[in-house]
Amino acid sequence: MAVIFAVLVLGFLELQFFANDLLITLAGVAAILAAGVALQTELIGPMIGQRRAPSPPSGGHPRHAPPLPPAPREPAAREPSPERIARPLTVATAGAAAPAPVTTLTREATYPAPPVFGQRPSRAHALPWLLPKPVAQPGVAADEARLGDLTVRAASLLGPGHRCEEPAVARQDAYALGRDPTGRYLIVAVADGLSSSSRSDLGAATAAEAAVDLIAHALGRRPDPAALDESRILHDVCARMTDEAARRGLTAQDVCAVLIVAVVDTHSGRNGRDCWFTWIGDVSAWQLRGERWEPFAGDLKADDGGIASNAVSACLPLHPGRAERRIYRFPAGAVLALVSDGVGDAWTMMSEANAYFARQWSDPPALGAFLNDIGYDARGFQDDRTAVTVWTGR
Repeated sequence: MAVIFAVLVLGFLELQFFANDLLITLAGVAAILAAGVALQTELIGPMIGQRRAPSPPSGGHPRHAPPLPPAPREPAAREPSPERIARPLTVATAGAAAPAPVTTLTREATYPAPPVFGQRPSRAHALPWLLPKPVAQPGVAADEARLGDLTVRAASLLGPGHRCEEPAVARQDAYALGRDPTGRYLIVAVADGLSSSSRSDLGAATAAEAAVDLIAHALGRRPDPAALDESRILHDVCARMTDEAARRGLTAQDVCAVLIVAVVDTHSGRNGRDCWFTWIGDVSAWQLRGERWEPFAGDLKADDGGIASNAVSACLPLHPGRAERRIYRFPAGAVLALVSDGVGDAWTMMSEANAYFARQWSDPPALGAFLNDIGYDARGFQDDRTAVTVWTGR
């Protein structure tokens, strides 16, 4: 360092005392420049080296370099809006005179539409839903469940004819699911309110819930479906219906409904399993046989008016003594369905509908798909639709 300062001083003195001598002046300038370069190397170089490679601390261990600031994150890709999704895309092909427009679907259009049966869809099915004046049960209900080796899907949907015109009508179908205290028996009830009753929606909901509750308590006392007394059970169901009607200032005629109830054993023997049924009115039970649904219980309107007739020979709470009762034995792997006439009539009158539901419900579908099927579109079929399907041995 002292040598560098001496060179600088000498160069400066040469410039001061021998400024008129060209060679000496040039030598002085060269000496000053050389000394400046050396001084930069001596002083500034170590400082830069210290920044690049910090010296170890007094303990002798290398010092960790300070962490670098994080790299800037790229903005997350945002989901395109429906407007952008629906914007036409242009696909250019080699040699084409003009690009061909290709339109993508909006998110709303990707949802599956309900199945359509017949040559023309129903006008009512495409109309918006209207709300009934009194507070009523929801227009849609759906459930899935597993009990023992039984798999259950259930759905009830307001019919197109009840929701598209004023005065709008509440969903008059209802279902209920339950089990006995031990969990061995599945209890299913499907009810359909009579359109001639002003609050048949209340009657159907009360009947289905009361039937499942009363049978569950009866099986708790004696766990044997063969010992169930359907007459006593249905009389008690009627009592609950009339009590609920009276509480709301209504009469028994205001809450009329038909009902079918099943008790399905979760235990299957070598010869299959027994199932207990009781019903009154035009609700029905079906079994999937190969590629078709076939009825085995319930009133299928087989009177003089035929299947197109809406005549009902008996209902609750007016005629509990007219109920029928059966015990059926089903093979392993049987598929059963309890339905209102909004589904049963379609299966009876439209072979394409029967075949479609046989394919779709040969195995338990997702609940959304099951509900979508219940919302089928067919001209002339405007009633509420309800189905509870049970797959055994699954």
